[in-house]
Amino acid sequence: MTEWSQENEKKILRKYRFALTFRVLRILLICLIIYALYIAGVSIVFEKTRPDLKHAYNSLIVLEWQHPNIKGQYSMDLPAEITPLLTQKISYSLEKQVGKEKVVVGEMRVEKSMLNSNSSMSMNLSSTNTSQQFNFNLPEDPVTGKATSSQLNNNVWKALDKLPEGAVAEMAFSTLTFKEPKELEKMLAPYGVRIVWMPLYTGEFKSFEPTSYDRSSGIITIYDRFGLSGGLTVSDDYSHISEAQDYTSLRDSQRWMLKNMEKLLTEKESYYEGFLGLSHLQERYDYIKKNGFQAYGAVVTGPTKQLWMLQDLEGISNVMLGDVELMNGYNW
Repeated sequence: MTEWSQENEKKILRKYRFALTFRVLRILLICLIIYALYIAGVSIVFEKTRPDLKHAYNSLIVLEWQHPNIKGQYSMDLPAEITPLLTQKISYSLEKQVGKEKVVVGEMRVEKSMLNSNSSMSMNLSSTNTSQQFNFNLPEDPVTGKATSSQLNNNVWKALDKLPEGAVAEMAFSTLTFKEPKELEKMLAPYGVRIVWMPLYTGEFKSFEPTSYDRSSGIITIYDRFGLSGGLTVSDDYSHISEAQDYTSLRDSQRWMLKNMEKLLTEKESYYEGFLGLSHLQERYDYIKKNGFQAYGAVVTGPTKQLWMLQDLEGISNVMLGDVELMNGYNW
């Protein structure tokens, strides 16, 4: 039997301290290996299934519906960032059409977590962006049928007249009556401007109460509006997006919008309303299917001299000037 001593006590303590340290390090190493295997497994499954494609596409169509003349430029070839908690982080640049050129105006950030309630979309726009300030007046009160007040803005025409040759701009206006998109397109055809967005009446105050609106001085402005853009369509696996060039075919733009709405309505309400921010989607879809597309304004772009000629166009009001760009050697 070994005689007890302080030296033996120190040896035993060192031995157990070393053994305990080794066990802790071994556990940590095992945890790191498990974590690395987990991350590798998640990355492999994620790259194979690409669930981010659906969320990216849906954010793109919602962006076009809700924000006049703003589109996202997302590359489907670049997978989103995936976190250990399986949150998908997606980002892409935001552009608008001014004349024939696309101008970068900000960035969209999308975070899709396992729970729709913890998912979000956020836009980071430059302070100079004016498309966000475009408002459109309903031509009549949907409840009473009475015409709303129209406003003229002569300062817009004065500003356009003073701009130099070769300048291009975007401009928004409301119409004094509801119009089918094709009718509005024909009305603008002689002026040689390009339509990039139309606000749509989707049953507000008839089928549902808008989330955000203003009734003042005889004007009715809806802020959580929907609009018709050139449109997007996607393959069944979300791997390929087709984009219409502005209003190359209004029939396709309208058909694609309804198809996209139908797809979103197959998702949970918490997905398209909580995550994507689409309020009253079912009511809007039902109204358009029953009553057709009814526009009450437009966002157009083109040379400022051609935009200036729109002051002679009857039936428009609430004109607003957006971004202006100078194009050297511009040929419309």
